Amino acid sequence: MERYLAAQEPGTDAAARDAQQLVYDAWEATTDEREMELMLQALELDPGNPDALLHVLCTLPMTADQEIEALRMVVAVAERKLGPKAFEEYAGAFWGFIETRPYMRARERLAECLRAAGRLEEAVSEWHAMLNLNPGDNQGVRYALVPGLLVLRRLQEARQILEKYPGAAGFNAVFAWGHALERFLSDDLPGAAAALMVARKQNPHMQAYIKGHRKVPRQLPDAYSPGSKEEAVCFAEALQAAWEKHPVALKWLETQRTK
Repeated sequence: MERYLAAQEPGTDAAARDAQQLVYDAWEATTDEREMELMLQALELDPGNPDALLHVLCTLPMTADQEIEALRMVVAVAERKLGPKAFEEYAGAFWGFIETRPYMRARERLAECLRAAGRLEEAVSEWHAMLNLNPGDNQGVRYALVPGLLVLRRLQEARQILEKYPGAAGFNAVFAWGHALERFLSDDLPGAAAALMVARKQNPHMQAYIKGHRKVPRQLPDAYSPGSKEEAVCFAEALQAAWEKHPVALKWLETQRTK
């Protein structure tokens, strides 16, 4: 891994394209062994291929801090491969250009590792930067950002994100339940009550997770539909953390009877 990360000489464009194709083939491999074999072949062609680096990183024993530092290096490698011109030309629609996606995948992985390590402020910075590059948010980082901002009580920023995607509370549990919490923490009790009614209608399964009455399973669903139990499971951990950070909000929630 160190050898690949230390490689400074860029390969040819053809080698980079061939390496990325090997990555795509690896993702479709039928065995873990074949997947790793193809990823290593990709790195031989292009030692700075971010997707292959991320895959190899998953297999190495390391502490959380070591993994974060390694991921920062992968992100730096991916940034160098894109070059500064790409960040100027593609900003605002970053995911729409396929060559940017390995960089965005690496940065998303870094943000999630920062969050898991309790370094939420740093994770929030990564998610903000990703949204600035790609406001369309094909990766869905806003669904991690909103609860993170609520945990940190950065209410104005949370409000800005909630307002940036109008109507999302009608079809997404994070925005629906996050809006209710944001209104409560902003001392808008009538607004919080109204938002809670929307949240309960949007996903009636979420409240049991937020209140800790239902345990979040280890294995998350591969897919979900709005308002489903599967959606509640996918976003329960993040929303539960946001509400539990503010016990007074949980007490208020307990007093809000369903009608």
